[in-house]
Amino acid sequence: MTTANERVAKAEELANFCIKCAEDKIAENPILIKLPETSGVADFFVVATANSEPHLQALANHIERQVREVYQTRLLSGDGGNAGGWILLDFNDVIVHLMLPEIREKYQLETLWGVKK
Repeated sequence: MTTANERVAKAEELANFCIKCAEDKIAENPILIKLPETSGVADFFVVATANSEPHLQALANHIERQVREVYQTRLLSGDGGNAGGWILLDFNDVIVHLMLPEIREKYQLETLWGVKK
């Protein structure tokens, strides 16, 4: 049986892997946000910026494919495409938010979850 600490450690490993994948495809300013234990959403958010619509889709495809190959983990859910400059990839304990610059600036997930810019 996996303890809560082991589960969070595995989630953090996956989140850092997602950041590396984003960096491999030249995402801008990828960050890791540790959510409060009481959030009930996930353990970690990964947030990264794409420089264009095609770049956004390429990032999402690359991260999804790499996570599936390396961790044998499939998306729990995701929007499957570019819904207004924002793609969300839900790996249960890790949720990846890929956004165009204007969307990231508008919603400021970093400040919403208490991360200082």
